[in-house]
Amino acid sequence: MILEKKLFEDYLNKLNLPEIPHLMGRFEHFHNLLLEHNKNVNLVSRKMPPQSYWVQHFLDSLLAVECLDFVGKSVLDFGSGGGLPGIPIQIVSTGCEMILLDSINKKTRVLSEMVDALALPNTGVECARLEDYAFLTRRPSFDFILCRAVALEKRYYSPLRRLLKPSGHLVMYKSRNLEDLEGIKFQELLSREDEHLGLRRLIMVAQRDLMKR
Repeated sequence: MILEKKLFEDYLNKLNLPEIPHLMGRFEHFHNLLLEHNKNVNLVSRKMPPQSYWVQHFLDSLLAVECLDFVGKSVLDFGSGGGLPGIPIQIVSTGCEMILLDSINKKTRVLSEMVDALALPNTGVECARLEDYAFLTRRPSFDFILCRAVALEKRYYSPLRRLLKPSGHLVMYKSRNLEDLEGIKFQELLSREDEHLGLRRLIMVAQRDLMKR
């Protein structure tokens, strides 16, 4: 077993998840789907070696599972791209309702194919800009909005506030650069640095705090 895959399997054990061999099989399936579709649609960086997906994409996506209780929650994966972090979170059966949102049609077509191929429960795919999705008449309000690959621009404040429940939170996957959070009240849920993952931080912003102070 390659090192990165072994590190990921060890991480699943650390999370005390059941049926690790079954989960590893599902992640192997996702890995193959992501690798195959990425040849035609730029879902993740093509410069990254496929073996790095295990830590840099899959393990990284699951950091939120360490910190948050997703059971019974409604979750939006904003700027989902290759289904990250939403698909890994759903593979470990967190019991949430998940929407994967991306504004690029060819990406959402692939996301829908991968969701179907993985038979993910309670997982939908939407093709829309955040600003447009926030003003649709029939759309859910969310307990959590996950943002792994998009900077928090000012134009997103109002749509994010509108999409979150009053008790809801934006959760951002960050590294060293927090410039887009300047002037915003936030809570650091997790900070971790190691030779394989690098520095990763999970930042949480309450719905009411999505504005400059």
